[in-house]
Amino acid sequence: MTGGTTEGTTGGTREPAARLYDVQYSRYQGAHEPRWRSVLALARSSAGRALGLRRTAGAKVWPFFLLACAYLPVIAVVGIPLLFDEAPDPLDILSYQQLLGLLTLVIVAFTATTLPSLLTRERRDRVLSLYFSTALSRTEYVTGKLLAAVTLTSLVTLGPLLALFAGTILTAEAPLDLLRSEGADLPAVVLGGVVVALYFAALGLLAGSLTAKRVFAVGGLLAALLVTPVLSGLAFGLSGRRDLLVIDLSQVPQRAAGTLLPGQAFEPNPPDATLVWAVWALVLLATALVMALVYRNRDSA
Repeated sequence: MTGGTTEGTTGGTREPAARLYDVQYSRYQGAHEPRWRSVLALARSSAGRALGLRRTAGAKVWPFFLLACAYLPVIAVVGIPLLFDEAPDPLDILSYQQLLGLLTLVIVAFTATTLPSLLTRERRDRVLSLYFSTALSRTEYVTGKLLAAVTLTSLVTLGPLLALFAGTILTAEAPLDLLRSEGADLPAVVLGGVVVALYFAALGLLAGSLTAKRVFAVGGLLAALLVTPVLSGLAFGLSGRRDLLVIDLSQVPQRAAGTLLPGQAFEPNPPDATLVWAVWALVLLATALVMALVYRNRDSA
């Protein structure tokens, strides 16, 4: 940086009247972090904003209320052995599959009201071009949003399952013995929770990528998740074919996870597992195609 001065005369004394600076920019010489760090930073900030972090207190009420609702059944069944002698184990009261079925309404509400804003806010404010003017590519942007969505849905799907697993172990009379016998179920529990989390994350991102207005995305997603159960019930009632229950989009991932999770089933006679997994895969594929079409075009910014 170089500089110079010009002087003026005031009352017989010479004083600097102005300073001119020539600022020269140099190449960054510090350590370069890998590109995946920017993806993780985007995922972390997106998930935090969706939960109302670093926002007003009112923005935190609804998402944290739903999070509390997701863990209340687990707290209840885990607390019973602590309060009463000779009480049944938590998994004997509420199985993993039953827990997911019980949480369906909470998961639907959390997905519809939290996930679409991961995409709609930035499209509405037309700031995508600012993201893409940095080192963050479109693929990395979508990847970061997907990580944020899966993290959020895992809080109300995988989280309660793991809490039920841990609570069952910790409240047992011989925790280490039970861990040895039940520990083999942990991979299936994790995989089942991830199956449900991925599905609802995909639905939330699909709704958010179709419109820049959050109210339309939330309304459309709620309609799909609340109307399809009625349609599937009517179809089953008229035809008697249980395979038509796969029309219910709100129960698809729970039924898919039910083929993996141990313990008592939520439904005594679920639809064909092949159809359930086909619908699950179709939703993920549709989300991938729509987001590829939306974000590959520079006009989307």
